[in-house]
Amino acid sequence: MRTTQRFSRIDRDKTAVNAEKILIQYPHRKVMAMSRSSTLESPSMDGMPKSPSVNNHTDDQIINYLENDDKQFCDRCEKIINMLLPQTAVNDKWPIILKMRYVTLKPSLDDVIMERVGYQSSQYYEAVKDALCAFAEWWPSYPGSLVVSKF
Repeated sequence: MRTTQRFSRIDRDKTAVNAEKILIQYPHRKVMAMSRSSTLESPSMDGMPKSPSVNNHTDDQIINYLENDDKQFCDRCEKIINMLLPQTAVNDKWPIILKMRYVTLKPSLDDVIMERVGYQSSQYYEAVKDALCAFAEWWPSYPGSLVVSKF
């Protein structure tokens, strides 16, 4: 254990687990955000006599909410990794690790990422934990923070 970790107020292990729970959702939610715009719509009855078409505002609100929720989630993840982390990260490889490991539709294997960033196994897994903690610090604290305090 590093000396700085002993005196840190953040529980790195639990914080990294919380951030990973968020980032693991990214590929699925990205696919849902991309596919929802063309698949969600009110059902229509064919072959039946029908009155003039009237918009269903409640249905439109539900569809917009579902589309926007996944889209906003993905946008938030991308903004943190692409814009905020590079400006504040101690290590410039953290955004690369998070992008390749989580923020793609087909995440890369750890061996491929290790080779890309030039790390050995133990150094890589420490960098992953540090990157996840940095991501957790940028994640909005509403409704609950991803950062876990030791005290």
